[in-house]
Amino acid sequence: MIKKRKLSKLAVVGTAVACAAFVLAIGATSFATTSKPTKAQVTHMVRVPGGTLTIAEGAAAGPNYIFPLMSGQYFSVTNFELIYMMYRPLYWFGTGSTQTLNEPLSVAKKPVYSHNGRTVTISMKGYKWSNGETVNAQDVVFWMNMLKANATSWAGYAPGPGQFPGDVTNVVANSKTDTVTFTVDATYSSYWFTYNELSQVSPLPIAWDITSAGGKPGSGHCSSASYASVKTSFSSSGALVDNSASAKACAAVLAFLTGKTEAADLGTYATNKLWQVVDGPFHITKYDATDNGATVVPNPKYSGPVKSSLKALVLAPFTTDTAEYNVLLSGKTLQIGGIPPQDLPTYRGPAFSKTGQPLAGKNNPSVAGNYNLVPAYPWGMNYFALNYTNPTSGPIFKQLYVRQAMQSLMNQTLWIQLYNAGYGAPTYGPVPVFPPTNLVTKVESTNPYPYSPSHAKSLLSSHGWKVVVNGTTTCVKPGTKSNECGAGIAKGAKLSFNYLYESGAVSFDNQIVELQSTWAQAGIHLQLAEKSFGDVISTAFTPCVAGKACPWDIANWGGGWIYAPDYYPTGEEIFATGAGSNSGEYSNPTADSLIKLTNTSSSLKALYNYENFLAKNLPVIWQPETALEFNEVAKNVCGFSPQNPLFSWVAEDWYFCKAAK
Repeated sequence: MIKKRKLSKLAVVGTAVACAAFVLAIGATSFATTSKPTKAQVTHMVRVPGGTLTIAEGAAAGPNYIFPLMSGQYFSVTNFELIYMMYRPLYWFGTGSTQTLNEPLSVAKKPVYSHNGRTVTISMKGYKWSNGETVNAQDVVFWMNMLKANATSWAGYAPGPGQFPGDVTNVVANSKTDTVTFTVDATYSSYWFTYNELSQVSPLPIAWDITSAGGKPGSGHCSSASYASVKTSFSSSGALVDNSASAKACAAVLAFLTGKTEAADLGTYATNKLWQVVDGPFHITKYDATDNGATVVPNPKYSGPVKSSLKALVLAPFTTDTAEYNVLLSGKTLQIGGIPPQDLPTYRGPAFSKTGQPLAGKNNPSVAGNYNLVPAYPWGMNYFALNYTNPTSGPIFKQLYVRQAMQSLMNQTLWIQLYNAGYGAPTYGPVPVFPPTNLVTKVESTNPYPYSPSHAKSLLSSHGWKVVVNGTTTCVKPGTKSNECGAGIAKGAKLSFNYLYESGAVSFDNQIVELQSTWAQAGIHLQLAEKSFGDVISTAFTPCVAGKACPWDIANWGGGWIYAPDYYPTGEEIFATGAGSNSGEYSNPTADSLIKLTNTSSSLKALYNYENFLAKNLPVIWQPETALEFNEVAKNVCGFSPQNPLFSWVAEDWYFCKAAK
């Protein structure tokens, strides 16, 4: 999912936090890590029941969507943090400091594969919705029916019969055994199917199967339809067409649930009875549609293993990281917040230990008396997107040598040290380089395009561009020969682009200004436009339409992608042609073929071939993966450590504590 950077959205605590040291075992295909609690984590502190815990939601980036089936513009970590507290997915991922399947927190038992992997049987655990309904197999069918009928409206959509949900030929619920059976169209890697396909299933309550306010549960006739009866096709333009009564019924249900009186009406999130039907550990009681602040309280009917001892959890937004830091300085009203990296002492050590633990330097003495500093890194990679659909800049971005020049102007080491207090790791391709794993190849880990302004200028000049340092480089040799500008690029075309980026963080502002200056060394002119996180991703996931002005060339929401809820780092959701989260609509047939192989093969070779190609082909411009959040956690708050790198909150584990007498 899309992740937001640096402006604190989650909390972790402890003197040592174990991040994931993932080890993929060929054949068994599983991740593993070892994490030992420190003495401070297991002694001397006792629980203090009750209390309202306030956690900072970074600058203007509180949750702005509530329905689990969402489009790309809402597919963010922030929204999942709220949604997962209320509506639990079929399978929960994140065990301790790893991203592995967590069966105790899942609403179903582990899937059982049979018939050469083409049949997947899932047994439900009998969790309860807060209205008394059982979270059962039919709720899974409801989700799948909705997904099938509305696939292209979903951010996780990837086109083709070998991608979800196109790879699922049938889904059948057995009410007697409370099991649901998936039938798929081919033999896939069971690890991939569990971690990247079943991971995206969220059972929906029958109470949501309606098409009007106050409708009788199930009256929408989507939850009761058979999966086979939901028939769809695609038009010549690629639009999804609902061809059966069941498909049209499910489309009507989604239209209502996401319409202006329901999910699109943010002001009613805390009062709409639909959103009070939850199976997670919390439900929402307050929501501010102006600043996206929210309050949740424990769900007394939660069926999971741990019930929250908090009275309430407040998600407090801030307009800037400076405003958030000023509240931290008071040490009173904010239990968990983020400190801007510019306010931390510079750290020159490594980002991670050999076992994958994130390492921290000294805290800012102004807050160290009340808070513990815990940097948090995601299981993801960082980049900014290029708009291949833009009629003017798109043909330029489609030239690999142009992207190579841009990547050669990315000084990742400088960004980490100068603007992020030394907390970070480089991004050289689609698979995370750090923490260290055996998923990373030598090609990706050694940086195919090291920082070199001279190489960038040489690439451009050798392909027919007149490079104007600190000016604007123009095409002087149009054409498709090896020494010409390339297909679709006219004589006089300029390397001048508007650059949208997220507002609110001083350190990130400085990085973008540095990028503008560095790219100017090769005559690439950036017109900077600062917008809110929500506005940037909304724009970045809007492709250009013929005959209409295109609003963007380059978009940087600051965080790239976290591999959740697609936990195995393959690229079907973000880099496959037509994928729902493919901002800019990158398309390459070789990449598509390599992506498909990662879905069917249990061998790491398939992943290696994919990542090597993408590291060199540059579908996006890679930027460093710095600590996503520099968490300052009050010393009287416990239960956050170790924090999994998926940034999924297990908020029912959080509690106030005090030193034992």
